[in-house]
Amino acid sequence: MTQQLKLKQKKKQKEKQKSKQKQKERQSTKERVALHALQKQLSVLNLREVLILLSFMFGAGLLRVPMQAIPSAEPITFFAILAGWLFGRKKGFVVGAGALFVSNFFVFGGHGPWTIFQALGFGIAGYLGGFLREKSGYVSAIIVAIIATLAFEIIMNISSIFVFPAGALLLFLTALPFTAIHLVSNVIFALGLPKAKRFIYEKGQFNEKDICSELIDKLKPVRKLPAKWKFWKRDSEI
Repeated sequence: MTQQLKLKQKKKQKEKQKSKQKQKERQSTKERVALHALQKQLSVLNLREVLILLSFMFGAGLLRVPMQAIPSAEPITFFAILAGWLFGRKKGFVVGAGALFVSNFFVFGGHGPWTIFQALGFGIAGYLGGFLREKSGYVSAIIVAIIATLAFEIIMNISSIFVFPAGALLLFLTALPFTAIHLVSNVIFALGLPKAKRFIYEKGQFNEKDICSELIDKLKPVRKLPAKWKFWKRDSEI
């Protein structure tokens, strides 16, 4: 009897072990399927982000061409700040500098020694956009636009001193009306930043990106990216 009981107990234990093993296998399969779906969705969102950044860069660069009719008014600061606000400081910088580089192929004056200073000025605008918080409003957007515009004007005026050192004061004085136009136009454009940011964020479903990343981290061991790939991660993720 005791031997039979032992055999029954062993049989039950084996059945339990098999049942647990099957449950683990089913769970593992579900996790793999879920992980694959999340990774696919994250890839789609990353691709969407790249396409939007490229559209900002080329769109702002080309829109600058017809806006030459209004001296010092330009759309690059708007798109650079928007890119920084949506996707982080480094990507904002790339959009600002890249848009300037694209536009200089088509605008009057084109490329020259001034290109590097212009690219730096617009790049800073995008970088500053990355300091805006998710729930920042009109006041914060306007403040960033003003700081970015003044930074651009200071960089361009200082760079002009190296070209015309004797007339530095005259250059600053003659630049004041253009600086005023630049400030006023960028403040007006900045009024559209919160709505534009909200529209792109919701339509692009970028709120899903953080959720996907968190779930992937839970389902898969964290792998450290090589240093060269960290550039493309949003600043808040590094």
